[in-house]
Amino acid sequence: MNRKGLVLTTVALAALPLSTVSCGGDDGSADVALPPIATTTSTTIEITTTTEYLPITYEILPGDGLKNIADKFGVDLDKLAILNGITNYDDIEAGDVLDIPPPTTPTTLPPPPTTTTTTAPVVATT
Repeated sequence: MNRKGLVLTTVALAALPLSTVSCGGDDGSADVALPPIATTTSTTIEITTTTEYLPITYEILPGDGLKNIADKFGVDLDKLAILNGITNYDDIEAGDVLDIPPPTTPTTLPPPPTTTTTTAPVVATT
């Protein structure tokens, strides 16, 4: 057999399985139904919590001190002064409006309740 005949035979044999396998007749119907394919889908959702700080302003009242205002809002005294351009903590006046920075005091949760178990002594009787 020559090379051309060998190539034609190889091509014919390779195409043979493709021509004999079909998904149905000429009318579009299939002779055998394929088994159903089970698929599963999983979805992972990452939940993130963000805290957005909404700016707060405060109008200084008569008798207010910068330290008292910082304590009242749970903010750092220096951050409060820097945010408002205050170089002398005693140089504030009633009626001035301060921008309040985000709180620096961490929010803490109360500790979980504790459970105490007391065992009474066992007295043997005869």
